[in-house]
Amino acid sequence: MRMKSLRVRTAALAVGAVAGVGIAVVPGAQALSGGTAVQNGAHQFLARLTTGTTAGCSGALIAPEFVLTAASCLPANPAEVRIAVGPVDLSTGAGHITTGAKIVRHAERDVAVVKLAAKAEGIAPLKLAATPLAAGETLKVAGFGRTATDWVPSRPRIAPFTVSALTATEAALTGDKDTCKGDAGGPAFRDGVEPQLVALNRTSWQHGCLLVDQPRKGSTETRVDDLKDWITRQIVPTPVKCEPVQLWSVRQNGDLHRYVHHDAATGGLSWSGGNAVGNGWFGRALAGTGNVLWDVHKRIDGNDAAGDGTLKRWVWNDGTWLGGGVVGNGFERYFTPEYKNRITVDSKGRLILIDDKGLLRYYEWDTTRDTWVDWGGKTLDTGWHRFDLITAAGDGVLYARKPTGELYRFQYDFATERFVQRDKPVGSGWNMFSEVFSPGGDTLYARGAWGKDPWGTGSVPVLRWYQHHDNTDTWEPGAADGTGRSIGSGWNTERTVTAQAGACGI
Repeated sequence: MRMKSLRVRTAALAVGAVAGVGIAVVPGAQALSGGTAVQNGAHQFLARLTTGTTAGCSGALIAPEFVLTAASCLPANPAEVRIAVGPVDLSTGAGHITTGAKIVRHAERDVAVVKLAAKAEGIAPLKLAATPLAAGETLKVAGFGRTATDWVPSRPRIAPFTVSALTATEAALTGDKDTCKGDAGGPAFRDGVEPQLVALNRTSWQHGCLLVDQPRKGSTETRVDDLKDWITRQIVPTPVKCEPVQLWSVRQNGDLHRYVHHDAATGGLSWSGGNAVGNGWFGRALAGTGNVLWDVHKRIDGNDAAGDGTLKRWVWNDGTWLGGGVVGNGFERYFTPEYKNRITVDSKGRLILIDDKGLLRYYEWDTTRDTWVDWGGKTLDTGWHRFDLITAAGDGVLYARKPTGELYRFQYDFATERFVQRDKPVGSGWNMFSEVFSPGGDTLYARGAWGKDPWGTGSVPVLRWYQHHDNTDTWEPGAADGTGRSIGSGWNTERTVTAQAGACGI
C-alpha cells in the first residue's frame, strides 16, 4: 500500500534536505519489515489512517478525541481521513472506526494533530514524553505498514530500535529491520508501565520490506518529545477565567435588576443580588465592559426628553448611576423583535451590530475623551442579514445564529483588520432560545427554553450556561440532552437580559 503525500524523494533530494545535521540520510518510506504482531489488547493507542483506497499511514491516540501522526499523510479535508484505533484487526473489522473532524499541522515539523469525529472511549491514550530523548535509548516502533511478506497486515507490528543519533528535530534509529510504507506517522515510544511517545516514523531505507531490495538499514524519526506544550495546546481546552459577572435583567414593567454570577467560569450555581436598581428601561439594555450599561432608549412618556432610538451610556457606581446622557441616535430598530438580537458588545467594549443593509459594523467608545473614536463607525463585513442573532464572546469573537438554529463562530483581528476565523459551525438547535449573551471567554448564556430546574426536579424555564473551547473544538459538558447546564430558573418573562462584557477571558 502506498502512502499518500509521503514525499517520496530521490536520494539526492533527501541528502539536500538533511545534510549537515549529523543523521544518516535515508530515502522516503514507511512500515515494519521485522518485529512481531502486536498482541490482542496491547498498545491499543495505535492508529491506522487511510485516505481513499490507496493511501495509508499510522498514528497514535494521545487523548480520547485526538490522534498524532505525520502531517504529510493527511489531505486538506479531515473528513476524508478514516481512522481506526483500539483492538484494530483488518481481518475482522474490529476497532473503533471514525473519521477526522479537524487537522492542526505543526508549522515546522511533519507532525499533525487529528481530532476524531467520534471519541474513542475506553482506550488508554499514549502519554507524551516527560523527559528528552537521549542517544542510546531503546525504543519500540510500531505501525500498520507493509511487512516482509504482507502488503497490508491485519494487525500492527512492533519492533525494538536503538537511538543512534539525534538532532534538535530528528532521531536516527537502527535495528534488525526497518520501517516500511504505511508506517509513517506511527509512534516511537518508551515501553514501560506507562509508555511515552517520543517520535513519529518518517523515512527509512525499507530494508527487508516486501519487494524492496536494499542492503542498507536505518530509519529516521521526527522528534516530538519537545513538542509537549504545542501538542497540549491542541488537545487540552484552554482554561477560562472569570471575575464575578454582572447580569442585568429588564422586567416587562421596565424595572432593571442586577444579578451577580460568581462562578461563570465553571457554570456553577453561586448567585447574589437580584434587587431592582432602576426603572424605565423599555428599550434594549446592553452590558458593556466593567460597570457600563448601554440603553437603546425607548421613550417612556410625553415627559421623556430622550426620543425613541437614542443611545444612552450609563455607569453603575456601587449603588448609584453616573452618566446617562444621550451619545447617539437612530438605534430604534434594535428594540424591535427583528433586530433586538442583532446588536452586542465585545470584551473590549466595541458596540457591534448588523444594520438594515446586512452590514456588520462597529462603534468604539473612547473612555479617556468620553466620546466616540469614530462617530460614523466602521464596516467589518457584508451579508450578515442571514443571521438573526449575534453575541460577542471575546475580543473580536462573535457567535452568529441563523433563523434555522445553526450557530457559527467568527473572530476578527482588529490589529490586522481581517477575519482570522469565519463561518465555523459550532452547533445547531439554537433557535430554541429567545436570547443568547456572553461575558466573554467563549462562555454563553441562553434563555427562553425549558429544562430541568437546577434546584428541583421539575421542568421549568431555565437560564443555560455553555462554554466553547475553540482550540479543541469542544464544548464543556452540559445536560444529558446536550443543551448546556441549567444555572437558573424563571428567566423567560424578561424583556431582555445582558451580561457584563469582558468579565471572562482566556
